[in-house]
Amino acid sequence: MAERNFGYAARRTVEKRLKRLLRDGRGALDAGNLDALHALRIDVKRLRYNLEFVAPLLAERAREPLALLATAQDHFGTLADADAFGRTYAAMLADLPAESDRRPGLQRLCDDAARERQAALEGVRTFWRGEGTPYPERLAASISAALGSLSKDEGS
Repeated sequence: MAERNFGYAARRTVEKRLKRLLRDGRGALDAGNLDALHALRIDVKRLRYNLEFVAPLLAERAREPLALLATAQDHFGTLADADAFGRTYAAMLADLPAESDRRPGLQRLCDDAARERQAALEGVRTFWRGEGTPYPERLAASISAALGSLSKDEGS
């Protein structure tokens, strides 16, 4: 009985995280807003960790959704790194006196970070749109298939 209740709770938790990720993902990638993209990155991370927690119950069925989530984390991590470098270089540049001979070099680093961020954002958008089936649909289908063995009945 306890195993069925745990299965139900695990299913609910993972489905709740998935719903949040799908909701947050809709506008975050279009807008490219730093805060919205960060929230989406956190959604991916939390969903992955929740799914990893129940992965022993799901066995091989957890492999595909976990791989999809790991790939998304890689894409969002690249984007977050580019954002962090850009902010760091911009802060360093702002602290330099106008006549500093280091300004041109830091400006180049700022420009490079901005280009890397744009490329990373386009990479995330391309990944999200997917080839054929968009990422959110593939992820939802793979998670649904993986959770199929867990209890669906609240009263179980």
